[in-house]
Amino acid sequence: MNVSTPLLEKWMHVLLYTFGLLLITEWLRPVEKLTDTGNIVVFVLFVIFSLLLHYFHFHWLIRCTLLSVYIMISVQFLHSKTALFEFSWFKGNLLDFTANLSNIYDGKWELLSNPFRTFLFFLLLWLVTYLIHYWVMVKQSIFFFFMLTVIFISILDTFTPYDGDKAMIRIIIIGFAMLGLLALMRLSIQEQLRFSRAPIKKWILILTGMIVISVLFGFGAPKFSPQWPDPVPYITSYSDKVMKEDSSSTDKRVGYDEDDSELGGSIEPDSSIVFYNNAPAGHYWKVENKDVYTGKGWVSLEGIDFFTFSNGQEMTSLNTYDIPEVVKADEMSARVSMMELYSHILHPQSGYLKKVEGKKGKEFKFYKDMDKIISEKEDGESLLLKEYEMTYDMPRFDMAELRKVTEPDETMGVLMDKNTLLPEGLPNRIYDLASQLTINETNWYDKAKAIENYFDGPDFVYSKDDIAYPEANQDYVDQFLFETQIGYCDNYSTAMVVLLRAANIPARWVKGYTEGEKSIYKGESVYKVTNNNAHSWVEVYFSGIGWVPFEPTKGFAGEVEFYNSDLKQDDIKNSETDTPANAEQKKMETSERHDTPDKDTQASRDRFVGSQEGIVKWTSITLISLLMLVTIGYFSRRKWIPHLQILRYKKKSGSHFTTAYLLLLKQLKRDGLARPEGQTLREYAAYVDAVYGTDEMQKLTARYELIIYRGDVENGEWEHLQIGWESLMKKTSS
Repeated sequence: MNVSTPLLEKWMHVLLYTFGLLLITEWLRPVEKLTDTGNIVVFVLFVIFSLLLHYFHFHWLIRCTLLSVYIMISVQFLHSKTALFEFSWFKGNLLDFTANLSNIYDGKWELLSNPFRTFLFFLLLWLVTYLIHYWVMVKQSIFFFFMLTVIFISILDTFTPYDGDKAMIRIIIIGFAMLGLLALMRLSIQEQLRFSRAPIKKWILILTGMIVISVLFGFGAPKFSPQWPDPVPYITSYSDKVMKEDSSSTDKRVGYDEDDSELGGSIEPDSSIVFYNNAPAGHYWKVENKDVYTGKGWVSLEGIDFFTFSNGQEMTSLNTYDIPEVVKADEMSARVSMMELYSHILHPQSGYLKKVEGKKGKEFKFYKDMDKIISEKEDGESLLLKEYEMTYDMPRFDMAELRKVTEPDETMGVLMDKNTLLPEGLPNRIYDLASQLTINETNWYDKAKAIENYFDGPDFVYSKDDIAYPEANQDYVDQFLFETQIGYCDNYSTAMVVLLRAANIPARWVKGYTEGEKSIYKGESVYKVTNNNAHSWVEVYFSGIGWVPFEPTKGFAGEVEFYNSDLKQDDIKNSETDTPANAEQKKMETSERHDTPDKDTQASRDRFVGSQEGIVKWTSITLISLLMLVTIGYFSRRKWIPHLQILRYKKKSGSHFTTAYLLLLKQLKRDGLARPEGQTLREYAAYVDAVYGTDEMQKLTARYELIIYRGDVENGEWEHLQIGWESLMKKTSS
């Protein structure tokens, strides 16, 4: 029994769509493994649904409507708890869609909401399914998509944790099967062969045997050891080398680094995200303290004094947890999601940690001298936690109590020896400057504020560029204070600690991160902290109170809350701007009064600027939308141009046949049936009729040849030939 070409095509298309679906799933598997994307089944069903609509030749308008409804239902199912047809849901999604378009226009990709990201992912899959349909049905070649899949999995296998060995085997099997089936289908269409079932079975058996033998040979054949080195460490080391060469070996990249023994030099920005946190208020995050200043940088004696606590253990039961009575504190909790994995646990600056709980954490080691927490496994090895939650008390410091401290008490002997230590040979002018800055103050708090405010003067400049290293015989702080007076947080914080110690006030150097900026992560409002937020600051010890943070770096606020219990409630509003804690705020307000126009003028100006920005924004969105529509129209012209031409010639009469015939030839070329060079019109017409299963093209061609070559005059033939012409035009757009 012979199998006709249309029947063979039908079953080939079923198999090819199935294999195309399997190739798309190979793109979805890594997405599920490497990202937080879940519910992959919903996306696979969407691909199946889209391919089915293509296979059964649904009209494009019906197809778009059905797929849009599927996307709408899926987004509601994945991201909303409200009923599907509630008006509030439609309204909320419309507002969300508009807001996300605005974020895209502003380049704020990180603020895109999860429902909108899901919508964009559906659009991408929609495009991919159309390409599968186009390559199978029109081009009858899947090689390009097959090679793209191989390259995609190879890159992921090389540069990410995704293991692509099994995926590559599946892709090779699927790809070879599709290439073999497409070769058979092309042979059947082009040569108009009618196969019996026996040859088809032989073809499939030979193809299956070739694939099986190839796979088994790939497994069993001897393999060379890697001929090239692993590209990942090579690329990393090469990029580091280039960066150092480009910056004359003096520039560093901003971010956390354990080694602080050689401070100085310029630093390059790095906006890589380190972690997200959902703390109720923005504050600094501490990694560790360092106590020993060497004249060039900071070192720490790790491991001398530590204690351990278990995952989820309440630290209030430990002797180390003690909030002084004079310190007020507010309980907070935060979840930290790490993007760059470290073994240390971030904790709030000067906060009293109550509990740390990680999904995989077993035990934590707390180094008291460094104020550093390390996560560990049961065997004592360091553990990199991707996410953990913590509960802590965030203190508020009373300036009245801080001002009571004027000297160390009897319990601070060891602490004073350790935290007032300075290297031998420290230049005398540093001691002189410390004395000069604090000579008029009587307590440690005001002395610390005097030193802190000193760096706010006009002589000091904050910059990360063109920062010099100290000479071999030069002190790092001395160079900054008396020569360059330009630098970033390490310069300011180290200089303040050294000046405090020179004034016999115990201080230590702290490093971590600033609060970051507001963002959206997993649909939640959070703080996003990048390597650019890496920072260092100062802590001063006050008897009976503990370690209190100070922020000397120009342009940084510190995010620490101070209040003054000596002030009467009625006087706070009038007096608070005169306290040292609010000195910087007062300067900012004064500057604003001098530089800012009156409120009415500014409001009018803001409204005008806002309206102009709105006009520009929506004009741009409209133009982009029109450009997208034009682009879509151009690439889909094969589908809509025939219908437009049919309407155009519907009611025409007279001599229009030759023009319509030439339009048909042009449309056939768009449909992938271009007339080969040297082929006669009759041969070409027979080929077209064989493809579409008609005899209309040969009839039209016969009449066209009579008009062109014999000189017959058109005399009402259009009315008789129009039905066949319209039929062929519609077939080219299907």
